[in-house]
Amino acid sequence: MKKHLLILALSFVSFFSFADAWDNLSLKEAEAVVAELKANPYIFDYCDCCNNEGEYATTIQFLKVVSTEIVPCSWDSEFYSVKAYSVLLAHVFYTNDGPDVNQLIQPESNEFAELVFMNYTWTFQPELKLARPFFDIVSYSYYGEDKQPCKSSFSYPTPAQLKKVAKDKGYKKWYKNAMKV
Repeated sequence: MKKHLLILALSFVSFFSFADAWDNLSLKEAEAVVAELKANPYIFDYCDCCNNEGEYATTIQFLKVVSTEIVPCSWDSEFYSVKAYSVLLAHVFYTNDGPDVNQLIQPESNEFAELVFMNYTWTFQPELKLARPFFDIVSYSYYGEDKQPCKSSFSYPTPAQLKKVAKDKGYKKWYKNAMKV
């Protein structure tokens, strides 16, 4: 019985360890994240593995990164983190299935600065033309290769949808280029 409880406890811990924010990057990984953000500055801050409780779990921000900085990882001196300075373009309506970009909410303020988390920062994946977690776009091996997001990929808002809540001159051009077949 004790052996079964131990196995259950370990599987419980490993399942919920995915909810930790992954910001510990090698210098090469941090540089790759910065390069990706220059090419695709429109990102989602989204904790897909959080449960439906609490503000962070149900708040999804759609951001435009304006600059980045590679900084030492706050909890492991052997690693780095990427800090992104962004403009908050919109809040995205949260559903149990994930973000609903058909329902964008205008933000009260627009400045945003936060670390890029490989599992909670979603960026554009060209092959799918959808948002995916950063660990699917930039190689990140600290937690192994067998990583899966908790929720499905989702689309970016169209320029017409975004225009209803935010003015961003570069989004329409970026979106058109990103969606080319």
